[in-house]
Formats: sequence, structure tokens, C-alpha cells
Amino acid sequence: MTKRLLIITRHILSQNNGGANATKGFIHCLANLYKDCSLICPAFCGEAKQYIPAHVKIYPYFDQRSKIQKGLDVYRGRICADTPFVKKHLSNHQYDLVIIDHSIAGASLVKLIKDTGAKLITIHHNVERYYNHDNRTGYSLLFRYPYIYFANKAERDCLLHSDVNLTVTEKDASTFRSWYQGKNLHLHNWGIFNYQPFKDVQFTSRERNLTFVITGSLHFTQSIRPILDFINRYWPLLLQEYPVAQLIIAGRNPTPILMETCKEQKSITIIPNPKNMEEVIVKADYYISPINMGSGRKLRIMDGLKQGLPVLCHEVSSYGYEEVAENNCLFAYHDEDSFMIALRKMLSTDINPNTVYQTFQKVFSLETGTQCLQDILQKEGIAFS
Repeated sequence: MTKRLLIITRHILSQNNGGANATKGFIHCLANLYKDCSLICPAFCGEAKQYIPAHVKIYPYFDQRSKIQKGLDVYRGRICADTPFVKKHLSNHQYDLVIIDHSIAGASLVKLIKDTGAKLITIHHNVERYYNHDNRTGYSLLFRYPYIYFANKAERDCLLHSDVNLTVTEKDASTFRSWYQGKNLHLHNWGIFNYQPFKDVQFTSRERNLTFVITGSLHFTQSIRPILDFINRYWPLLLQEYPVAQLIIAGRNPTPILMETCKEQKSITIIPNPKNMEEVIVKADYYISPINMGSGRKLRIMDGLKQGLPVLCHEVSSYGYEEVAENNCLFAYHDEDSFMIALRKMLSTDINPNTVYQTFQKVFSLETGTQCLQDILQKEGIAFS
């Protein structure tokens, strides 16, 4: 008998960011296993159908609350706009399996979903406690404290009551296990997968120079602080040994302090809001991810890998890329000494760009993600069709 699957997400699929792109990959993998597949997502997803398989039925929801209502709802634990919509939808539709994409999307919904008799799976994009700690700016105190409390509660409820919990890195899975020792969380490291089919690319061999590139959103605390730290702490060490090196920083909405810092450095070029990120990245020889905060998987690294670039990154950014590192395509550091060791090792390693790209394909393909999910469901005794 065909199993009915519902996915609930708060990510806007038309956006090109880490969370939204990860969700697109998850949806494709799930839709490969379930032919009767439905999706609840924000109504302003744009043309969501272009990002997901054709057979997935879309149920969009609108957030028509006033600012006052939103503020009051936070204190009631309603930190997602989808709560009333999901409750009404579940009263009119029956599912065998419900997927909460990102634990916040499950706030106030876990008991309701379980009471329908459906199996519940939660996909944890990160560790909420760490994410909220590293991104504390942007909200008033009156909003921030109740939001963080209920975001952490949503994560805890999902971990303790889901039939399966999926993480994007083994590091996140280990963190959850350490917090809930003695509890069977049905926890599995699933990973993240590229939602688009891989292009049949063959890179031409070329001599690598010393142009490095950093990409990503340039206005979040979790991005800005590590990038500024890299410019002030690690970039001078690199220039001291390789004075002809150049650094390109490109991404969305860079903050004024980052713009000023880059303009003060002749060796650094900053490109705000590039129309085509690929055209920026192909100018570089090596990719850098200095992000040393947060949890989850740093998807910006994929920008470099898909262009055949070896990656130099902080060890926090390396979580989830262990297989890439084993193939000498990624080199991690944690302080000044290990930075220079990793840098020299990367520069002295003859890395074919096609090898980097093929490793990226192998680890992050939809085929890999679908097979991994199938193995997890079979192990947990959850049927698929």
C-alpha cells in the first residue's frame, strides 16, 4: 500500500541560501522514496515547483499576523507562522509519515502530529542552542529570550518524541547523544545533498596561483565575526610567507565594517552581491571557509568544491566533510600553527580539479542521499514506497 508523506518546512525554497538549498535536497531524496508526497511551506516561496519534483503536492501558508500578534505568539510558544495552518491541515488529511524540516518548524506541533498516528521524523539542520548563541543580534531582548526558550524546547521535544532524528553532521549527532545519555533518540547522521543534477564537467588542468576566495552571506554574526578574525589573525600570516597572494570575498549584503576592513587591505577584493557567484569563484585557485562558530554543515564549502577548488577551512567548518578531507581535497586548522601547516600541505599537494569535483559528486549526490535515507528507514523499520 502506498505510504502518504507530509513535509513541513519554514524555509523559503526560492531563496539561494544554505538552509533553503539543504531543504531542497532533503525534499528530493524523500520524494525519491515516497510517491504520495505533500509539502507545507511558506506561501512566498515563489515558484516552488521549479525546485522540487513534479509529483510533490504543495500546500502554501500565509503569515497574515500583525507585529503585535507575532510578539504575543512568541510568548505562547508559537514561533512559527505555520502552526494554525498545520493544525487545520492535519484535521483534514491523514498521513503515514510526517517530516519536520528543522526542529523550529515543529514548535507546538509534536504532540499533535503524534496523536494522528503518523510516524514522525525530524531533520535537525543544526544545534539550536549553538546557533542562537552565535546569532544573538538583530532581535530585541523582549523577543529574543522567549524565542530562544521555545526554539530550544522545540528541538528537545523533537529529539525526545520523534521516531527518527536526522542530523547533517556526526558532530551534531554526538552533541545530542551527550545531552540525552541513556535515551534512545533514534539518531542518525544523514548529511546534506545537492538538489540539482550534477553537470558533466571536465576541468582543464592549469597552474594554480595564489588567489583565494571566501563566499557566503556577509551580514550574519556567524559569518562576519569569523571572516574579520581571519583577516586580522590569519591572512597576515599567509601574506608573510606568500606576499603575492590575493583574497576575494564575495557574498550578500556585506556589513559596513567588513567593507571598510577589506578596503584597507590592498591584497583583498570584496564583491558585494555578485550576480553570478560561479564567475567569481572560478577566478580563484583555492577556497577558504574561516567559519569557526555554530553547528550544522557549512554549505558554502560546496561553492568551492563544485568548481574543483581545494578547501582550507577552520575545523568547525570541516564537520560533515570528513570524506572530502580523506581524499586530500580539504585541509582543516584550529589555530595559527595548524593554519600554516594546513596551508603548506594544501599548496604542496598536487590536487587535480576533476578529483575534487568527482569527490564532491560522490559524497553529495541525490543518489547518495536517497540510499542513505533508505538504509536508515529500513534500520528503523519505517516503510517507504
